[in-house]
Amino acid sequence: MLLIAGFFILSFVKNPGLEDKYELSLVAKGCHFQVMVNEKMILDSKSYQMVTKNINLNEELTDSGQQKIDVKMLRISREMPLRTTQAFVNLKLEKKSGDSVTLVKEIKLPTFPYDEDEKQPQSIGGSIEFTLD
Repeated sequence: MLLIAGFFILSFVKNPGLEDKYELSLVAKGCHFQVMVNEKMILDSKSYQMVTKNINLNEELTDSGQQKIDVKMLRISREMPLRTTQAFVNLKLEKKSGDSVTLVKEIKLPTFPYDEDEKQPQSIGGSIEFTLD
C-alpha cells in the first residue's frame, strides 16, 4: 500500500526537468561588454577576438513578474574607436520548453552602420524586458 501511495504522489508532483529554461546566447568581438540581469552583473569581459557564450538564466531570474536584461558595449581602450576594432555584440534570449525553443528577443549592437565620422560613441547599450508567467 505504501509503495502504491508513493507512486501516486510522485506522479502528480511537477517534474523540475520539464520547466521552462531561459538561455542567453552572446556573440561579441572587438569590445568590452557587460551583461546585467535584474541589476546584477553576470558577465563582464573584453576581447579582440570573437567570443561565444551561452548562459542559463534560470538562477538569475526572479520568481515572477518583470525581468530586465541590460547589455552594454564599450571601447576596449579610449584611444581605439569601436569601428577600428570592428566591435559588435549580438545577444539572443530564448525560452526552452521541452523540445521547443521560442525566441523572446534579440539585440544586435551597434544598431547603426560604421561611418567615417571621427566622433564615435564611447558605449552603446540595449535592454530586453519580458515577463515570466
